[in-house]
Amino acid sequence: MRNSENHGKDTYNELDNQDDFTGDVNPLYSKTPRFTVRDELGSKSYRLAAIGLGVLSAVFLLVVIGLSVHINRVNNKHDILSLNSSVISSQLAQLQSDHKSLTESRNELKIQHIEDVKKITSLQVDLSRETRLKNELRSQKQKLENDKTKLQSQMSHLEDNCGKCLPNWVLMNSTCLYFAMSSMTSRRGWDGAREDCIKNGADLVVIDSKEKQEFIVESLKALRYNLPFSYYNGFWIGLKDEHTEGIWKWLNEITLTQSYWMDGEPNDDRSIEDCAAVYPTANPMKAWNDAPCSHPLRWICEKEMDKTL
Repeated sequence: MRNSENHGKDTYNELDNQDDFTGDVNPLYSKTPRFTVRDELGSKSYRLAAIGLGVLSAVFLLVVIGLSVHINRVNNKHDILSLNSSVISSQLAQLQSDHKSLTESRNELKIQHIEDVKKITSLQVDLSRETRLKNELRSQKQKLENDKTKLQSQMSHLEDNCGKCLPNWVLMNSTCLYFAMSSMTSRRGWDGAREDCIKNGADLVVIDSKEKQEFIVESLKALRYNLPFSYYNGFWIGLKDEHTEGIWKWLNEITLTQSYWMDGEPNDDRSIEDCAAVYPTANPMKAWNDAPCSHPLRWICEKEMDKTL
């Protein structure tokens, strides 16, 4: 404001010096009007400058107030964010701690699960083993019971028919059978086996019924001649096709009608298998095989029950 006043005075002095018209014939005319115009212009400039400065001050004040309000709001938000950040950090730390605990618990559960799986697997193996043993024992028990029943039946049969057959002979209906299976008796060919039967007043057995076939095979099993299958474990019977290949006849010249051959038999291997033998097979209905008549086997003799004994 003072600079404006000084600037106005200087302007006034300058005008005053320049407008010195003492030598003019009309001094009043030239001096008075100039001074009046410049004084009015200076007052208007002053007022405009003052108004402008006031407006700028007001604007500046408003800006300062706005900035202060904004800064306060920012500070408040910053305080809130700082508080929230602190809370979030605390929650994050708690979550991290919980996650660590959960991870450790999960790892422990995994280890426990692996141990449980191993135990379950071991128990399943033990259970399977026990079940298998149980089934085997049940099967053995059933077999022993069946053997016991057969032996009891045979004992009863022997007791009922005691004295009707020679010692070591087995009675079936009215026929006495002899199974040459003693370790003291050597195996023989078909002819040698028949000779032994004839010496004892008998002949090789003729199997002319299903009942007889089953009885012979089951008797071989009951007499503990239940060895693994081998063509050397057979017993000669009175059947051969020596005279006409493929036509099997019994010793009594009766042609074979009902047979109990194994699968694929008779096959007359090498064209030398002309005599028949019976074996203690699992299926009594498939127990015959043709073999060379000179093949060393055991044999079965047969004769009628001795009614005089």
